[in-house]
Amino acid sequence: MKLRHRLAIYFALGSSALLVTSRLATLASFQRVQQYELDRGLKARAEEEGNAVALVGRKALEAEYEGKYEGKEDEDEPDPLEQLVTYGALYRADGSLVADTPSFANAPSLAQLGINVERSARDADCFDFKFRDSTLRGVVVEVKGASEKQYLLLAASRRDMDADAQQLLAVGWWVLVIAVPSSLVVGWWFGRRTTRGIEDLAASARRVASGELDVRFEPDRPRDEEVAALAAAMREMVGRLKTLLETERRFASHAAHELRSPLAVLRGELELALRRPRQGSEYETFLRDALDDTKRLANLAENLLVVARSGARGASQPTELLDVRALIDEAIASSRARVPEAPPIEVAGADARVRGVRDDLVRMIRNLVDNAVEHGAGAEPVRVQVTSQGLDVAIVVENDGPGVAEEERDRIFEHFHRGADARAISGAGLGLGIAREVAARHGGDIMLDSTANPTRFIVRLPTVRTSGEADDQAARRDA
Repeated sequence: MKLRHRLAIYFALGSSALLVTSRLATLASFQRVQQYELDRGLKARAEEEGNAVALVGRKALEAEYEGKYEGKEDEDEPDPLEQLVTYGALYRADGSLVADTPSFANAPSLAQLGINVERSARDADCFDFKFRDSTLRGVVVEVKGASEKQYLLLAASRRDMDADAQQLLAVGWWVLVIAVPSSLVVGWWFGRRTTRGIEDLAASARRVASGELDVRFEPDRPRDEEVAALAAAMREMVGRLKTLLETERRFASHAAHELRSPLAVLRGELELALRRPRQGSEYETFLRDALDDTKRLANLAENLLVVARSGARGASQPTELLDVRALIDEAIASSRARVPEAPPIEVAGADARVRGVRDDLVRMIRNLVDNAVEHGAGAEPVRVQVTSQGLDVAIVVENDGPGVAEEERDRIFEHFHRGADARAISGAGLGLGIAREVAARHGGDIMLDSTANPTRFIVRLPTVRTSGEADDQAARRDA
């Protein structure tokens, strides 16, 4: 079932329930008010009639309903309560009838009516009882001052009060009959208005799923904050998806190109070696060249795998507490194994510890060292220094090479980017980009110090201090 239809049904059910509840509450309140007014009038008239009976006797009851006793003939407008209170009967203490009104002619005894006269007179509460085919509302009061103990029963018919309640209930049902279809229509309109923006976004999402990445997610009613927020989130999602797909296409294109070139070189060298018979030393030279090309291919393949997995690694990898100097030593050893003829590498600085993934951090430092070796000034040493900077540890890698051109400084961390002066140097342009991604996954960053001469790359990572170091730092701060 569509959301708009569910909203219409929920709206109709809620409106109907609210309407029924309000009508029932109104009916109950109406009946309660009417009954309260009737009871109040009955009690007042009963006290008045009881006093009259005590003074005049049983004739007062008969005269009351014939309009003959004192003061009644002078009234200009009749009391509405007098028109209702038309039933009256006077009883002895034993429940036998003494006198009654014409409307209550041949009134049954109190026992026949099921009335406990003493309790009713003591509580002075009104009650309902049946008389012939009518339901009456009555009250019993004791006639005080009479020669013998007597009780007066005054009653009024509930017919008009019940008829008013039935009429009000009937009106309520007719209102409900009209309100339910109306609430369905209003609920359908409200649901359609509410879901229109969502349906438009869903249609746009289906177009994106079919390959149209240029779809704009613009809701018809931007004033609806929820729909506008959903549209903004979907625009951001599609934007990132486009960027991801473009990056993936570019990555696949660059990877194919970078793999094709060394493979072509390796194939050419092998074909040249097999073109004619050669001496053993010549074959050895070709094999060594092929081995170097194979190493470069292996390094390229490794870097490509690192880039391809970079989105799924990092936060899910187990971390450990690592010594920075040990990481640097391991990275330098790996770099020297790859390039045995590399210039000397000098390491200096304080001890520091970081938390992270060992293999990733070693690869980050090794890529920076490899970059410094490849772009260095011949036999000049590469320098690696560790310093503490507040809550961070800084790893500085520098060489005495030609530096980085101004126009290249913003692009050197892009994958597959190689500077104009680095075309003759082996490599695919992945090392610095991988190093920055590793630093970012560990809460740090890598930057090129553009003011430095020689070329200097600075890695900043959050450091991990021992409790003693933290106490010493706090003591120095307090001092």
